[in-house]
Amino acid sequence: MKRLAILLFFLALAVSPGSAQPASVAGFRASRVLGSYPNRQFPSADYWINVGKEMASRFPGSTPGGVWIVSLYQSNGVSQFNFPGNGIAIPYIQFIGSDQNEAYLTRFDSAGFNIWLQVESGAASMDTLIPIVLNRYKHHSCVRGFGVDVEWFFANTNSGGRKVSDAEAQSWEQSVKAVNPSYTLFLKHYATSWMPPTFRGNILFVDDSQQFTSLTQMVNEFKAWGSKFSPNPVAFQFGYKIDTTWWKQYADPALTIGTALRSAIVNTSGLFWVDFTVSTVFPPTGVESGPVTVPRLPLLSQNYPNPFNPTTAISYQISAVSIVSLKVYDVLGMRVATLVNGLCSGGSHTAKWDARNERGEPVSSGLYLYVLTTPYQTQSRKMMLIR
Repeated sequence: MKRLAILLFFLALAVSPGSAQPASVAGFRASRVLGSYPNRQFPSADYWINVGKEMASRFPGSTPGGVWIVSLYQSNGVSQFNFPGNGIAIPYIQFIGSDQNEAYLTRFDSAGFNIWLQVESGAASMDTLIPIVLNRYKHHSCVRGFGVDVEWFFANTNSGGRKVSDAEAQSWEQSVKAVNPSYTLFLKHYATSWMPPTFRGNILFVDDSQQFTSLTQMVNEFKAWGSKFSPNPVAFQFGYKIDTTWWKQYADPALTIGTALRSAIVNTSGLFWVDFTVSTVFPPTGVESGPVTVPRLPLLSQNYPNPFNPTTAISYQISAVSIVSLKVYDVLGMRVATLVNGLCSGGSHTAKWDARNERGEPVSSGLYLYVLTTPYQTQSRKMMLIR
């Protein structure tokens, strides 16, 4: 029994790289940029809940959640908020006639999510925006704080936004905590020079850089961000369209990128896949404004035995006749073996892997990922080969 306990302990370390410093939140960035979604329809709460849970399931110890954008920058310093103003008039702020957040936040409450409400402020007064947003939604248990995308802070007069001073950061944090002392302020940009020079407080610093040529380049740049603001927590937005050329090669891009960041950056506290490609990585079954039924998960079972040497069985279920692929990848995202690739009948199936690559050569001990792909979704799990 003692040997088994030791084996399970080391297996846990191997299966969860960086688990000593897990991301506290893993999920999505959601905005009302409708061009990001199929048929230009903003997805339902069911969809976002599924994405949050799928992201969090990839990183043990994390809680599902997201960055929920409540205002979008328009032009000339004006930001439009997606809820009513109740008759108030504020310079550089437009309101709409209905609330687009309340029903979603209520669902996130029930699902146990952590949500930050983010603004693209333009030239509006931040000390005015913070209480307006947080007092409107502070009754929601999912709300964890308030975020500023600095790229849009006085974007009408400053390319890349106006840099945040120490005094501004301190004032904004005080305004956030005046509503609820447990709330966190986050500041987001793609360059450290836009952040307050020395004030740190309890701020969460979020990097949303893009235009990388590889995962290595991303990790190196994000690592510099994490080091710059340590010991404060940091978070990262990724999955931008311009980076698709390299991350689309991974069997599970969210898992591969997130695992690399957690392993390299010890103060990582948030991992968020962006809305611009979220439907590519987490395909919806529908994007109606009302409830959407998401397939019950998991369809893909944990392999047995696990750890194994040299053979293991992988079971999966599909609801109807479908084209199915079941492939094995190494931790670098390179395909090792193809177990299933073709038409399968509905029902339960089992595939066996004898720990050999596609050339029939034995593979080395280590962590592997197996990925089930159907026309409707992709699922993955980890397994450990011990020779």
